[in-house]
Amino acid sequence: MKKLFKTMSAAAVGILSCAILAATAYAEDYTFDVSGASESGGKWGQSFICYTALGNEEYSENFNPMWMTSDSEVIVDYTYTGEANGSPVELIWQTWGDGPVKPNPDVTKDWNKIAPYEYTDTEAKFSFSDIAASYGSDNFDTVYAICVGDTGVNLTVTGMKVTNCNITAPVQTEETAAEAETEAQTEEATEAETEAETQEEDEAEIEEAAVEEENESETEETTETEATTAAETTVKETTAEETSATELTRPNAAEIAANAPNGDSIAPIIIIIVVVVVVAAAAIVIIIMMIKKNKGKYY
Repeated sequence: MKKLFKTMSAAAVGILSCAILAATAYAEDYTFDVSGASESGGKWGQSFICYTALGNEEYSENFNPMWMTSDSEVIVDYTYTGEANGSPVELIWQTWGDGPVKPNPDVTKDWNKIAPYEYTDTEAKFSFSDIAASYGSDNFDTVYAICVGDTGVNLTVTGMKVTNCNITAPVQTEETAAEAETEAQTEEATEAETEAETQEEDEAEIEEAAVEEENESETEETTETEATTAAETTVKETTAEETSATELTRPNAAEIAANAPNGDSIAPIIIIIVVVVVVAAAAIVIIIMMIKKNKGKYY
């Protein structure tokens, strides 16, 4: 019997360990974007404010305090100047009566301050149990803002996270879902309208380009026709000028007849005289030679 009891106890411990490991594996840390943090001013002011996903649809993507588990703690990193009397930082869990959820009767204050259970000059830690005790409830469904303030020093938040959270996707209400659907339909309609307008503009541009091309083609044809006509006119004028010049330089029959040598020209007479002279000279030469040959024969 004792053996059976030990076996069952061991099995129970194993199952519990697995459950704890599974829960631990599922939990994760949430890190805040503190890029908008500023110096608090040193008069119990706030350096960082986060509006949670519970207070307004506008912040539905922000941190949801309902993700926190009993093992969660808030860790804040900071710098500060001035003399701190104790912790230089405090955490504030804020709610208001006209929020989307009916006010929690256990929460008696809208502004609930939590002191850290551990802190240094650069870091402070706030436990889930301390937060729940200060807030008045461990149900954080009416936490609409989380603030980090100073306790009389000039404080600047440099980092902030919540450990061991069961982070889930934002839960959409019917109204939110309808708005999202309407927004999607509007975006689709806008995209379709933009695409149609773009297509119309493209078609108009193509048509305009075709008209311009046609006009350019007609202009080119007109220019070519005008150039051809001008060239033909120039050729005709050149031919006419050449013909006129030829007619002016070419002698007619009357001019040729007028310039021909006359029938009573002196040239034939000169030729005849030369021939006669030559013949006479030849005759004289012959006679002289005959006389010398027959010298004294006839005397």
